[in-house]
Amino acid sequence: MKTNIRNFVAPAYLMLCIALGGSVQSVWSNFALQLIGVAILVWIAVRRRSLHSFDTAPLFLILSALVFVGLQVIPLPPGIWTNLPGRSGIAHGYELLRMPLPWLPISEAPYESVATPFALLPPLAMFMAVQAGESSRGVASALLIGTAVAIAVGALQVASGSASAWYFYPITNSGAVGFFANSNHMGTLLLAAIPFVPALLLSGKSQRRLRGRSAAVVTIAVAALGLILVGIALNRSLAALLLVVPVLLASGLMIPIGWRFRWLGVPVAVAGLAAAVVALSINPLNSTAASQAKEVSLQSRQAIWRTTGEAVADSFPFGTGLGSFAEVYRLYENPETVDSSYVNHAHNDYLELTLELGLAGVVLIVLFIAWWGRRAARIWSSSLSSPFERAATIASAAILAHSVVDYPLRTSAMAAVFAMCIGLVARSRRRAATPSEAGSGARHVTIG
Repeated sequence: MKTNIRNFVAPAYLMLCIALGGSVQSVWSNFALQLIGVAILVWIAVRRRSLHSFDTAPLFLILSALVFVGLQVIPLPPGIWTNLPGRSGIAHGYELLRMPLPWLPISEAPYESVATPFALLPPLAMFMAVQAGESSRGVASALLIGTAVAIAVGALQVASGSASAWYFYPITNSGAVGFFANSNHMGTLLLAAIPFVPALLLSGKSQRRLRGRSAAVVTIAVAALGLILVGIALNRSLAALLLVVPVLLASGLMIPIGWRFRWLGVPVAVAGLAAAVVALSINPLNSTAASQAKEVSLQSRQAIWRTTGEAVADSFPFGTGLGSFAEVYRLYENPETVDSSYVNHAHNDYLELTLELGLAGVVLIVLFIAWWGRRAARIWSSSLSSPFERAATIASAAILAHSVVDYPLRTSAMAAVFAMCIGLVARSRRRAATPSEAGSGARHVTIG
């Protein structure tokens, strides 16, 4: 009974995050997810023996980031903070007001720096819940169920028009956005779900239960994949339309026929992700498959990146403080182009973290990518890795690629999905793989 409860926590929490965490506009829903996340973390701490042996590097990086953020909000005497890069304007403002220089922290938005780490509670709880449970099938199934419901909601949104009551947020994109406010974030969810369709098909438990009925299993898998592709078509996110090709290619490498050609297919899929990112970087921000929007400075990623780069150069290596992007960016905007719209993110999570955390942000990003790349290479080079681990590398790669041109991880929903994937990737493979959890090599699968 205890094992069943333990295996139920991560899937249930993942579905809650998908349903309630689609936008930062929903303050109370996100607050509820954070409270539940705290409860999960406390429960895991009490039952710490239930944790598998896993790579703790992601957890160490998160804790390191929190320590640095804590240092960013410690007040410093004027003799120190006035000598930090990019603070001369602040000091000059006090001089103009003829006010004495106060003690100020590194962060230029200290209240945001204190509040922002609370957004890490859902993904942190999700990561630890995956480690505490034993069923990869459970979280994979939860992801696909949550995605299917989101597609159904999206279909209702499209059918009902732009004034539909099925849109859950006052500020939202039109089209099939599901539980999200941003169509690109819904598109990222759809991309992340794709590789878990073959993962469930190829898992050892499915093979044992459905052996002799493989045609029916394949039909169900094809139908699930078809539903996701319909969702992408309804969603019309250009990011999803471009990234779906390499994601499908990488997912095809998981099946027995494709697995033989993974040494060629993986580099091609990576190149496809890179090409899609390049194509997205030169398109307007609000572009969809049917968009006719004109490219102006606010819609241009390059313009936003240039302005953000100026702020990075002025504040490096200490950064401007976690969560300070929106306030700092306004100081560097061209007044002639400012209107009622505003830029709240850099549309590049790596660049935004570099601005906010400075050198520490760069180090954390490099260490995480190095760890993730090493784990992904190990998973794809071993026939003992499970299909769920392979699916997690594909889904997380799609999210990491999309983060170059957008900010999908700023929602609790996608942060939880990403944390689920990292939790699967981080699981130790020190023990020999069992049939129910391991490999999808050709010797284990019979289709037809």
